[in-house]
Amino acid sequence: MEKLDIRKLNPAIGAEIIGFDANAPIEDHDWKLLSRTFDERAVLVFRNIDLSVAKQHQIVEILHTGGDLSAIEGIDTENFSCVSNKEEDGGAPYGRLLFHADMMWSEIANQTPSLWAIEAQQPSTPTIFTNNVHAWNTLPDDMKARLEGLSARHESGQQGRGDTDFEEQLIQPQWGKLNDTIKPMALKHPRTGETMLYICEQQTREIVGLPKAESNALLDELYAHMYRPEVVLAHYWQPHDLVIWDNMVAQHGRPFVEGGGSARTLRKIHAPYTAIKAYIRQMGGAPTYEKAM
Repeated sequence: MEKLDIRKLNPAIGAEIIGFDANAPIEDHDWKLLSRTFDERAVLVFRNIDLSVAKQHQIVEILHTGGDLSAIEGIDTENFSCVSNKEEDGGAPYGRLLFHADMMWSEIANQTPSLWAIEAQQPSTPTIFTNNVHAWNTLPDDMKARLEGLSARHESGQQGRGDTDFEEQLIQPQWGKLNDTIKPMALKHPRTGETMLYICEQQTREIVGLPKAESNALLDELYAHMYRPEVVLAHYWQPHDLVIWDNMVAQHGRPFVEGGGSARTLRKIHAPYTAIKAYIRQMGGAPTYEKAM
């Protein structure tokens, strides 16, 4: 493979990988560069690449291990899901999604999700990202001191926060059963050890131990910091784009998608696939979706 070029997409998050050929031999030094860039930038973007299901699985599984090829025991060749407003069984088919991390309410939120654009008619609604590590690093010192020792509760089920002016546009993920977890708000990343501001507007329900009004006010202040326009990366989809992100560092969301609008079908593959599949089965299957009432 020719030398890869790395282009930063936003001061806070994201890098475009130029010169990557998924069907050419990928050398060890290329995996190391991709893994290092992944840890530094949290979101990797590959434009217009030919990508099989097996190759998409391979890339995300290797990046999930930090580039350790020896840790990969087997590659799935056929299983995936779709985020789509066209396919009959497509997930999140319409509506707006608040910023979130997939399954933040579970014990297996340390995932590497990826989306590959099967179809992206124009204009195509973007996927948007923000960086939890950057959010923590740019907090004032007095706010960091205030958050040390505090924990937040994250819950599956309906989206619970965000701009109420758009409440009617939200799509509500409905899981088979309710689940929640409590994590420190200043959480260390399990692979890099970096501190993250670990909350999100979709799934964080409360700061444990604070009165409700104080908890809501502090969360609102932190969300205003995390979701400033200048630190949000918007990826506008083109056919055959691949986007991979660190689910603990990079929150993602999207503006409103029309159910009958421009066709938007994205092939979704996560790592570690086997563990995620088993956990979702335990939860009663993948979520269904309803519009907000």
